Amino acid sequence: MIIRQAKPSEREELFREAYKEWSKNRTFEQYKADNSKEDKYGIRYVAEENGHIVSSLIMLKFKELFGCKVYGFGSVLTPTEYAGNGYATKLLKYCIDNVNTEDSLILLYSEINPAFYARLGFRSLPVHLQKDKKAVCMVLCADSTWKKLENTSIDRIPDYF
Repeated sequence: MIIRQAKPSEREELFREAYKEWSKNRTFEQYKADNSKEDKYGIRYVAEENGHIVSSLIMLKFKELFGCKVYGFGSVLTPTEYAGNGYATKLLKYCIDNVNTEDSLILLYSEINPAFYARLGFRSLPVHLQKDKKAVCMVLCADSTWKKLENTSIDRIPDYF
C-alpha cells in the first residue's frame, strides 16, 4: 500500500465517493463546490493499493489555539468494497505521524462510532464543547493541551468541517 498526496486528476473521483456519504441534499456540483473550498487550507491524502484508491482524507490547517498548531481530519472515507482491511487506520496513522502532537492538536468530527478513532488516541470533547448534534468532535493532543481544551469556550472549537 502507498500513502501519498492526492493528485489533482483524482479530485473528481474523491468527490464522487464522498458525495455518496455526505450529499446532504445537495447536487453533486454543489457538493463539489462546497468541498473544493477546503483545498485552500488542506491537503488531500490517499491510500493506494494495486492502482486503486482504497481510502482518503483531507488534512486541514486551522489557526493556532493555546500556542498549538491545529489540524483537522475531514472526509475520512474508505469505499465499501475496501472496508474492513485497515486502510483508513493506516492512512490516519500516517497523517498523525506527520503531525507532532506534543505541540499540535488534531480535531475531527466523527459520524461513526467514536471508538474507531479512540483506539488511535482521539478523545471526545466534553458535551459542553460539542457543536454538532450528528457528529462527535474528537481531539488528539498532549494531556497539557487537553486540560486547556476542557476549560475553553465552545466558540474556540472549529465548526463541523
